[in-house]
Amino acid sequence: MVSLGTIVLILSTVLCIHALSGHGLIGCQAGTSCSQVLGSRWSFLLGSIPVSALAMGAYTALLLCILYFDRLEPDLQRFTGRIMLVIAGAVFGSAIWFIRLQKSMIHAFCPYCMTAHFLGMVLALLVFIWCIRRGVTLRALHFGIGLVLAIALAVLQALTTPRTLSERGFVQEELPSFTTSELPVIGKSDAPTVITLLFDWQCSHCRHIHLMLPDVVRELHDSVAFICCPVSLSQECNPYVPYGTDLFAGSCDLMRMGLALWRTDRSAFLEYETWFLGRALPSVAEAGEKARELVPDLESALQDPWIDSCTLKALELFGRTSVNGKAAIPRFIYGGRWLVPDADDAPSLAALIRSFAQ
Repeated sequence: MVSLGTIVLILSTVLCIHALSGHGLIGCQAGTSCSQVLGSRWSFLLGSIPVSALAMGAYTALLLCILYFDRLEPDLQRFTGRIMLVIAGAVFGSAIWFIRLQKSMIHAFCPYCMTAHFLGMVLALLVFIWCIRRGVTLRALHFGIGLVLAIALAVLQALTTPRTLSERGFVQEELPSFTTSELPVIGKSDAPTVITLLFDWQCSHCRHIHLMLPDVVRELHDSVAFICCPVSLSQECNPYVPYGTDLFAGSCDLMRMGLALWRTDRSAFLEYETWFLGRALPSVAEAGEKARELVPDLESALQDPWIDSCTLKALELFGRTSVNGKAAIPRFIYGGRWLVPDADDAPSLAALIRSFAQ
């Protein structure tokens, strides 16, 4: 149990450090489901406390109880055993809650988190068995108290975590704009409200929001349409991205390939988009192979000067709606207003869009 508890504690500590510092994890680069989970607002309690910090406290307490149990007086052993059962119940119930969150709310799974949850559940069961062998009484009662605490945590998080979250801004000067004939559109091109969406093909949150947009259009009864404007968050081509580790390496190539496909063969672009968004994030090489399969003369298509012109306009639009060097996307732009949304589902996003564009 000590070894297992130590492993889970180390995992929880790594996740907590990541939540507080934002430092990347191996295999958790931008665009992955791991990044989507760890970057979700559900990874915090009350908006500021990493849930992994709570796990760190629970596993530290369990380890200390296990290590020092045999050194305690009999009365303290009984008390400590019951405390261990409460913590074990809380760990077990919390693991179930966070697995459900990933499945039902975030729609993505983090391998680090899932490993920690699975090992935590195993550890909780081992603690329960260990307490049986040590003769700790009222085992089911105290384990049940822990489950009740886990339910309380789930209720608190559900009540305090907003279904939508956004960062908004306004720009006084006139911004570059695109028409519905220039770029792909979700919704009717003659809709009374046309919003430009800036997105990066590798951005997991962009993919999540992008897939909601057809439902958002239906929720708003075709009164809104979205011009889908690709922009890269890679420092390779975007001078407005803050200096640091390039988490979106290769997205410049993906941006240009998408534009080339759209410019050359729109039906091929739609097939490419469906393929790209309907799977785990493909590599740049895989995306290139698919693009060349759809448009064999892709290299010639990439030489179109329109691609450079469109890219420069998109980057300018991105730069002029970025505040204090923040490079957050997806970003909706309507007139001089911009919005970086986060929503659990299409109705919530539709409500956010309605308030943004009114």
